Parts: sequence; C-alpha cells; structure tokens
Amino acid sequence: MATKRQKEMIAYLTKNQQRWVTAGELAEFCGCTTRTIRNQVAQINETEQQILSSSQGYRIDTNMKIRHRKHNDINEDRKAQLFLLLLKSTVAGIDLYDLADTLYVSESTLKNDIQILRQEIQTKNLKLSIRENTIRLIGSERDKRRYMISLLYNEGDYQEKLKYHIQDMIGEISLADLEQRVRDVLALHKIKINQYSMNNIVLHFAISIERIRQGNDLKLVKNSLLKEDSSEYQLSKEITDILSHFYQIVFSDSEIQQLALLFVGLQNEFLANHKESSLSEFVDFRFIETLQEVLKEVKETYLIDLQDEAFFNKLAIHLQSLYNRSQYEHFTRNSSLLDIKTAYPLTYDIAVYISMLLQEKLAIWFNDDEISFIALHIGAYLESKKDSGPTLRVLVDVNDYHDFETTNIKNLRNTLGEDIAIIEVKDRVREIKECDVYLTSDHEKATETNGAVCVHPILTRKDLEKVQKRVAAKKKSCWRKKMFQLIDRFVVEDLYFGQFDPVDSMPKDIRKKMFQKMLHANYVGEEFAATMEKREEMSPTSFPSGIAVPHSIEQNAQKSAISVMTLQENIRWCEYSVEMVALVAIAQEESKEFNDFFETFIAIVSEPINVKLLADTDNFTEFILKLKTLVEADE
Repeated sequence: MATKRQKEMIAYLTKNQQRWVTAGELAEFCGCTTRTIRNQVAQINETEQQILSSSQGYRIDTNMKIRHRKHNDINEDRKAQLFLLLLKSTVAGIDLYDLADTLYVSESTLKNDIQILRQEIQTKNLKLSIRENTIRLIGSERDKRRYMISLLYNEGDYQEKLKYHIQDMIGEISLADLEQRVRDVLALHKIKINQYSMNNIVLHFAISIERIRQGNDLKLVKNSLLKEDSSEYQLSKEITDILSHFYQIVFSDSEIQQLALLFVGLQNEFLANHKESSLSEFVDFRFIETLQEVLKEVKETYLIDLQDEAFFNKLAIHLQSLYNRSQYEHFTRNSSLLDIKTAYPLTYDIAVYISMLLQEKLAIWFNDDEISFIALHIGAYLESKKDSGPTLRVLVDVNDYHDFETTNIKNLRNTLGEDIAIIEVKDRVREIKECDVYLTSDHEKATETNGAVCVHPILTRKDLEKVQKRVAAKKKSCWRKKMFQLIDRFVVEDLYFGQFDPVDSMPKDIRKKMFQKMLHANYVGEEFAATMEKREEMSPTSFPSGIAVPHSIEQNAQKSAISVMTLQENIRWCEYSVEMVALVAIAQEESKEFNDFFETFIAIVSEPINVKLLADTDNFTEFILKLKTLVEADE
C-alpha cells in the first residue's frame, strides 16, 4: 500500500500530468529532499503506479498500468543519456551517485538501468566495468560509435527530434552549417540526395567531430579500405579538409576512410536523369534483369503491377547503390522507419517481399532501414496510381428554368470535386433509390424522401455548403458501414484468445499456438508457418504501441482472417513490449478487400492507448465493440 507521502506525490503529478515536474518542485511540495523523492518514485514504480523520469523531472505515465511494467524496463531516453555520459567519460569513468543525480533517478533505478545496458551492449562488443562506485565504458572506438548511432536513431522517430539530439551532442557547432558545408561539396559534384541520407551523413560527421575533440580517434581497419583515388574517398577528403579549416580539428586517414563509406552508392543525379543516358550506364545488367524477375513475382503474389519505366529506372539505380553499400555493410539510416512501417503497412510488406527476393537472388544482406527506402519508392508510385474509391452518386432534381440545371451542375462539380457522379433526373423513382444524395428544390419531395437535401432552384452558397456537408457525412457513413462489415468478416471469433497467460512463452511459441488454431480451422495450410517465420526474420512485426502483427511473407492463406490474442502480461517481442498479438492471414483473391480493412486496423493499433483499450477486453464481443468504436473515432 502507498504511504501518505507517495499518495501526495501521485496526486500532485496527476494534477500536473500535462508537464514535467522537477524533483525540486516535488520535494518542496512534500517537504523532503530530492534524494527522498527519487527513492519514493522507485518504490512507487515497484508497487502501484508508473512514474516517468527524465532530465526535465517526473510525470505520470497515463498510457500504462503497473501490471504491465516489468522490473527490467528502461526508459529509452534515459538509456541514451546514460550511454552518452559514459561515452564522454571513458578514461576517468563516472561516480555512480553523481550519475544518479545527473539522470534524476534513485541509486536502485540507476543500478537496474546499468544492468540492462550491460546486457544489451554485450552483443555490441562493449562492456561496463564498475569498481569502487566508479563506472567505465570499455570497448573499441568503432563499436562505441556504432552503438551511439543506433541509440540516436532509436531516439529519433522523427526528423526534428533526431536533429535536436545531434545538435545537443556537438554543442556550439551549428548543425545547419555542418549540413550546408556537406551539401555544397556534393552540389559541386552534381550529387543530389534525399534528406534521410543527408541526416545520416551529417550525424556521422557530427559524431566524428565530437569524438576527435574528446581525443578519441578511430583505428585503421585495412579490410574495409576504399582506394584513395575512388570518388568516395575524394568526397570525404574534400569535406574533411573544409571542416578542418572551420572547426580547427584534424581528421586522421582512418576517419576519412570511415566517412568515405557514407558516399558509397551515391549517383550523379544529373547524368542519371539525363534523357540521352541509358540505364545500363549506371546499373549492372544483372541487377536490371534481377529486378525485372522480382517485380514479375510481386505481380503474381500481390496482384500489383509495378511495371512502369520511370519507377523501374529509379528503383534500379537505387538497387545499384544499395548493392554497393551492402559490400561494406554500411547502410543509410532512416529516422522515419517506424512511421513508414505503421502508416503504410502494406507498402512496407511489399518492400519486405522485394527485399527478400533481392537478397536471395543477389546473395546480399541489408537491414530494415534500407527496406524502408524501397518502401518509399513503392509508396510514391502506388500513390500516384491510386484511385479515389467508389464514386458517390448525387441526384440533382431542381426546377429547370433557362440554364438553371447547367449552372447548378457546374457549381456542384466545382464544390464537390471529381470523385462525385452528378446525375440528372430521368427516372425519378428508380434514381432516388439508387442515389447516395438526393437534392431537390421541391419541399414536398424533400419531406417525403428520407435524407433528401432541400435547396433553392439556383443553388446558393449556403446550399452548396449544406450539400458539401451531406456528401462528407455520407462518405463517412459508407466508409464506416464498410469497415464494420469487414471487421465482422475478417476478425474471427473462433480464432480469438482472450487474456492468454504468456508465462514461459516466447514470441515464437505464441505464433505457433495461433498458427495451429488457424490451421485446424482451415484458414491456412502447413506452409504458412514457414513463410510467417521468414517474414519475422526479415523485419520484426512488433510495434512500440504494444502490439505484434505477425503474418506470412506471401498472400498464401486459404481464407483471409485475423486471429487476436490479448495477454495477461506483456512479453518482449524483439525490441518492443507487447500486450496484444494479431496474427494475419491473407488469401490472394481477397487481398484487395482485406487490405482496405488492414490499413485502418494498423492505423488504430499504432496508438498505444488504443492497444491498451483492446488488450484490456475479456471476451470477443467486447473486443469487437471496442474496435468498432475506435473505427468511428478514427474517421
């Protein structure tokens, strides 16, 4: 049970839940020291309620209940801060008590964080040493930088947040100036790159500058050297010479070599897009041939035709660059990876499938970030070809005097847009039944016809606004009705697991259990399990919102369905803590209708609060009701 002081702290934080409350402010409110506050927070988190902590202070986590909090959880922001502080004090180390004060956590929380970080960095060739309350980070400079980059990208789900962390790290050096100097050199060589690649390049240069200023230089690794006459090395040398002049630092040859890898695969945009240039001048013929085979398989598997010359050429040039980067296992990071996975799940899945085929056919490997860039290519193309969906039929029944009808229809088209079919009256009785929105200037007809919109013979501005609102409402109504029908069709009660106890279960055990149920209900065949595991290996299907959505890498189900499992306790699914699982099976012939529903479903479960609401349900009926409520709220 919480003590009186703990209850006071919780009440104060709840009252001020929209902002961070400093330890000093809490201590003043409770009449105690800041150290007492840290210890009290640690006790609260172990028993009753989760309180978030950061350099800004404390706040209630409104999205999570304590039963879902595991003792070994660590705040990602705090983990990054912990590592960066240790990185800056590699030689001398840091006193544990000073570190707790700096991070605004209790000693017990800090020791727990250290233990988690220690376990995580073991796989990164790094380790933590603690002697006489002094902690040190031990490992090679290259491995330290590699892990540092991964932490910054984990922090930076959004471009601006990533930039903030980089700028904070390099201090007085202007990140904007650094980017501009890099961009100026690339422009001289007619190399144009996207912002994701530029962010990645600037991040590496910023880290290199910061580590050099701290006296930490890279050691030369001979097996990853680029030739000094290579275009990549020359670009790196040119940029580092300029930066040396501006920032009064010296880049060693090992630094120049490492930074040169950032430019592997960059194309001269002017030549690549020149009308008289042939694709084979920039792309190896075997890559062109392989990509043609892969896109043919995509058409057979997903029923999506990607055979467009402009799209193919851009993707082929990207593939050549990707192949070059893969030879050094030096990939471009994408700070919007998570956004792409959650906002465009089907596009990302096609990219995963394409990536799997490319890796098999070309005997290469690349990571999630590179898969997301392929997804961007696909998404841009599909968006350009996307139709606006079913057309709404608007029946116009007004007194025709002079050019009233012509004028009215012209004004309606200008107001409602192209995705509306405007029908003139010929067979009133039949057409009223078939139309979606009925406009009439006859008050009697408007009264007799359910849902009719009464307007003037010549449509006024208010009439047009009224019609616009009715059309928008009808669109929402049609969409909602369609989604509800698809939920009833694809979310299957016989495949539902309510409040399953995951004790001693790993994610693979969960997938196997759900697959077995689908198999016995004849939704999938035996081959589904292998293709499901293959998809998981390519890119984990867990989301930070608390859901995992495992599925096959192919649309090979016998019938489309979603099997839902809500969990009594969270389990660790790759890098995220999961409290609900939705196993997805897609039959090729049902893929178009299923995909319409699936995009909406993913948009809903990408929000932690929505996953929480769904995961807390006790039975299938309650789950479906909440899901439909969330669909309405998402309109």
